[in-house]
Amino acid sequence: MPPKISAGERPKRRRRVYACDSCYRKKIKCDGALPKCDWCHHHSIPCTYARNEDLDRSRKPQDTKLKSPPTSDVSTPIEQEQVQDLFRSAYPTPGPQAVAPQGFGATICFAGQSLGSIGGFNGLPVFSAAGIEWIKARTGEEVTLDWYRTLPIQSSPRGSPQRLPLPDIRLLRQLLENYQKTISYRLFPVINAACFEYTIRAAYNHELSEISPGPASARACIFAFMALSSFSAGTGTESTITYTDKFAQEVYDLLPDLVSESVTLDGLQAILMLSFCCQAVSADILKIELLLSSAARYVFHLKGNICPKPTDADGDPLLAKLHVRNLFWISFMFDKILGLRTGLQPLFDTTSCDLTLPSPDGVHGHDPAAFITLIRLCIVQAEIYRGLYCVPALTKSDAELIATIRTLDNTLEEWWSTVRVFSSDRYPDSIMADFLFGMQYHYCMSAIHQTSSRCTAWVLNQDTRAAGSSLAVSISAGRSLLNKFLDAKPHLLGHHLMFCLPELTVSTIHVFSNILMNPLEVSSATDLHLMRSALTHLRKHLWQQAPESFTVQVRLVESFMADLQRLAECAIRKACAEARAGLGE
Repeated sequence: MPPKISAGERPKRRRRVYACDSCYRKKIKCDGALPKCDWCHHHSIPCTYARNEDLDRSRKPQDTKLKSPPTSDVSTPIEQEQVQDLFRSAYPTPGPQAVAPQGFGATICFAGQSLGSIGGFNGLPVFSAAGIEWIKARTGEEVTLDWYRTLPIQSSPRGSPQRLPLPDIRLLRQLLENYQKTISYRLFPVINAACFEYTIRAAYNHELSEISPGPASARACIFAFMALSSFSAGTGTESTITYTDKFAQEVYDLLPDLVSESVTLDGLQAILMLSFCCQAVSADILKIELLLSSAARYVFHLKGNICPKPTDADGDPLLAKLHVRNLFWISFMFDKILGLRTGLQPLFDTTSCDLTLPSPDGVHGHDPAAFITLIRLCIVQAEIYRGLYCVPALTKSDAELIATIRTLDNTLEEWWSTVRVFSSDRYPDSIMADFLFGMQYHYCMSAIHQTSSRCTAWVLNQDTRAAGSSLAVSISAGRSLLNKFLDAKPHLLGHHLMFCLPELTVSTIHVFSNILMNPLEVSSATDLHLMRSALTHLRKHLWQQAPESFTVQVRLVESFMADLQRLAECAIRKACAEARAGLGE
């Protein structure tokens, strides 16, 4: 780090100023419009050019673009081409959806996360047009993210699909037994063993019943469970894991027959599990939302939004009603998680839902502690979206915004104070519950406090370093999340990586943005090392039998994180070079 330059030693600037004072301080491009530039107009602040008063001549700015590429382990065109090759070969549809669907505009969206709502610490969305200009100014590098935005959506021509045979029933029951021992089952109990017996009879023996009345729905449910369990349980054979994509495609092929039947429990389970597979394996946001919206309508038709009473039924019919209620909660949670990640409008209006929590006693051997904890977290996430990210929230005044941030911070802390330690449970992967809840806590903390960059008062006096400031809290949460990820053992996290990719992406962006704001700070070198370590650690978490489309998704996130690392290095080098040049003048 170069020595500080005293006020007496600093040479007087002699370049005529074309950017207003506010845009100059933030290092963004000023359009020079009169009477106010675009930035000052939208932030209702004075647009001044006081720095021109003492200047008597102009000169061209020096080109400070780096002559040599950084030497770190970063994404290269060859690596990007390898990802594209994987993308093209993934079966049956592409992995990450980097082409923004209608409703996203030009927003980049991949790995289940929209990047359009992530605010930089200069008051601009990081990947808006003005944000990209700011990154260029800070790094001296051309910045293009079109590769992440324009990956082609390709579909394999299906014609008349050949139906897969039902899996061996012994393998199915083994996967069911394995799945019930996992943290995935305790967080998302999409299957109830007693009700699933009716599904098995309908699919294998054509024994229809009130609980499983449709053969197509039952068959789709079987394949959806095979796709989900063989991937998430992590205990299937190599062949079952490899064919996760094919099991999911079979469910897609059965959807026309499924929707032609009446609304059934099996149909709801199949659609919901397919949406989980889509999130876990390919993160195709448009498909996820279409599937989840269908699941939401199924839930309302089956009255899962209303908590059943013991007097409503008894025996297995009551068990089925209670399971539908669990499926309501899973759909509700998925909706709130997706809303906070993407900014999409919610599918579940809380005024139409009974939010009575499940009984802590559980149903049919299911331990509901982690399930209830996640439900309560998703209710907090719904409040974060409603308070900070919905359309009316974007027009809040500074005072209203700060008050909302403080309220939501307290709400999140109240939830966190009630989260117990799960690693002491008898289940082998209970430690993952502690890890995932910790990741979500830091992610939500960042989501709350990063919105303070919208405040006009902060824009006039930027400082992300002040202890206790809202943006300092956001940066600290991003660092904590990355450090928590580094503590996770690859052999434990591999099959749960689907829960982490959006959080890793957002936290890396926050740390990157802070480096660009303060490239000469000692903390920036530490943050750069943290970015490198997180990228290296991510590369260790893919297991050999991972579905190909999931591998594509992880590789795309790796490439994105590597690009941010490269740009952060460029920003630090550029700032050091400018500081040395200033000393020499």
